[in-house]
Amino acid sequence: MAKNKKNIWLIILLLSAIFISVFFSYRLLDVPTGLTVDESDFGYNAAIISHTGRDENNRFLPVFAITKTGNDWRQPITQYFLVILFKVFRPSVWLLRFSSIIITIISTFLLLYLAKKLLGLTGGIFSVLVFLTTPLIMIQSHMGLDNIMVIPFTILWLIFIYLHEKTGNNKFLILAGISMGIGFYTYKGMRATVPVWCVLTVLYLFYKSKYNLKKSISSILYYSLSFFPFIAIIPLLQWKYAGAVFDRQGAVFDTVYNFIYPYISSYDFGFLFIKGDDLLFHSTLTHGMMLLSTLPLFLIGVYQAIKKGKYWGFIVIAFFTAPMLYGFVNSVHRASRLMAIIPEYTLFTGLGATFLWQYKNKLFGRLVIFVISILAIINYSNFLNYYWYTYPKFSENIFGHMTPYKSYEVFAREAKNRKLTPYIAEGVGENFFKAIYFPDGIEQIKSDVPSPKGSILMTFRQQVPEMEKLNVSMPTYHLQVRY
Repeated sequence: MAKNKKNIWLIILLLSAIFISVFFSYRLLDVPTGLTVDESDFGYNAAIISHTGRDENNRFLPVFAITKTGNDWRQPITQYFLVILFKVFRPSVWLLRFSSIIITIISTFLLLYLAKKLLGLTGGIFSVLVFLTTPLIMIQSHMGLDNIMVIPFTILWLIFIYLHEKTGNNKFLILAGISMGIGFYTYKGMRATVPVWCVLTVLYLFYKSKYNLKKSISSILYYSLSFFPFIAIIPLLQWKYAGAVFDRQGAVFDTVYNFIYPYISSYDFGFLFIKGDDLLFHSTLTHGMMLLSTLPLFLIGVYQAIKKGKYWGFIVIAFFTAPMLYGFVNSVHRASRLMAIIPEYTLFTGLGATFLWQYKNKLFGRLVIFVISILAIINYSNFLNYYWYTYPKFSENIFGHMTPYKSYEVFAREAKNRKLTPYIAEGVGENFFKAIYFPDGIEQIKSDVPSPKGSILMTFRQQVPEMEKLNVSMPTYHLQVRY
């Protein structure tokens, strides 16, 4: 009987993973219309590291990868997650973006596990539904970036603290410390959040011992020592990868008001539920990072969590302390940097929904549940329709197009079918696309110079001396052949 129940759960989880994959993959290469610079950098370095073991600066398996222009460091957790995916399968733009959907699926199952422990199956399902219908989750799931990577490690941290509280087993504190340590390197925004949460964890362990230092010292040491290696290595990383862990300019503090403002702005309801991220890259600018219709559930949930105290109180404090140090980097209304609070948010909404569900047999309870459900469906449908079909038109000017990718696909196919040596002309860029279709490299020549005999050239020019234009349908570029 128990085995049958386990098999049923496995089937349900598998079907759920398939559904989430299909749903979130819809228009994956169409929205956004093109790749961001960061996506291209992640993809390019993942492609060449998976093929040669070296990044674009020829460094062997670097902890942090950086472009040759030195604009920004790529964070290692996402970078090597992509390396593994590209090694197992093969590099592609679709897989670059689908990697974020994989993280969404993993986060969903982790959240279901924790929410089911805290709220029961019904509350767990409510929490997961809120998570999956959070606008910022859909937006970040369509981008091959590191912002979304903070979520699974945040949930793991919460899970292990919960399991330690229930069992008293210190191995869970070790796992919690490791989760926070890895989380520190998932995304630069976590550099300001993880230290706060680590202090919070230590204080919570002290509180759980009824403020008895002697009783709490063992637990605190287990947690702190498991997290310590991730901090101890920072000087070495800063020396070898200057600016990769902390920006070269460092934290900035001018006035108390300017320091507090970014923190307070993080809980601006207009920002959270209506406008969203200040950058069009991470927001429609007409929908908040969370659904407006879930606001009543959130408020009820926070109130109930405060009343419950203990572990729920820990979650409340974690939610409201996450951006405490954002004043040092002047991060205002940047939802993409606040994704670590989404798991806590969905737990609060699940708690609020569970509270209302107690009154489902009463007329008032049924009416409230019905109204919130209808509003949520309308709210999310409006977001999806706008994001899938209207947002691409308004954001096209910042994302560009995916047409060069299709050009490379045609180019590689024609070179292979015609058994011609491929060349590209100067000015033809897109390093990631080159790495996808020509992993062993491709030679570049001047745009007005013909390539050698027995070759095919991709160029902006419609005519190249001594070469014949190949009459194939492809966007952006032209193909010239020389037999």
